[in-house]
Amino acid sequence: MTLKFVFIIIAASFLSCNEETKRNDIPGAYFELEKDNIQMFLPAYFQEFSENEYDKVIDSLSDSEEKRIERKRFNYLKYSKGNIYYFKDIASSTLISVKMGQFLPFTKKESAQLLGILSSSCSRYAEILDMNCEKLTAGYSGTKKTKVFKASYKMTDGKDYNGFNTIYFISSNYKTFAINIFSNTNKNYNSFIEKIVVK
Repeated sequence: MTLKFVFIIIAASFLSCNEETKRNDIPGAYFELEKDNIQMFLPAYFQEFSENEYDKVIDSLSDSEEKRIERKRFNYLKYSKGNIYYFKDIASSTLISVKMGQFLPFTKKESAQLLGILSSSCSRYAEILDMNCEKLTAGYSGTKKTKVFKASYKMTDGKDYNGFNTIYFISSNYKTFAINIFSNTNKNYNSFIEKIVVK
């Protein structure tokens, strides 16, 4: 039997009851991560790209600084282990990558260590991009079956470029994956994350 776990638990930690109706009406679409049997729910205007297609998307970016940063990020991701999926909002510069990893369940107590790992990783990653990384927020939410850890960072190049990196680290149904969201604005994606289905 295939079990489906929808991430409604995030609502209890990150969203108020007054937002219930708004969450149910948010515009978006499901994308099937076929190799890993996961359904991602993303905002309207997002498109999925293969690795080769995404390579071309980077070449087409008009902002030279954004292109430089995204090229380094892309090279960093594509040579690491685990399946990876790429998405881009065609109406903005928001980029999302979903990276699969080894199954790693974690508790609220262990999420503090996870924050340390993610923050160190962000710092190393920022160094690769010639940028600085500053933690903005972090939080944990979990049930017996599903664990979610969220951390948000602000990335700057010391000049006039500001970007935001939000990471959702999720373990459910014996699968673990990280959702990395890179954008010029610091948006809240909790209402989309809670609609993810892991089969």
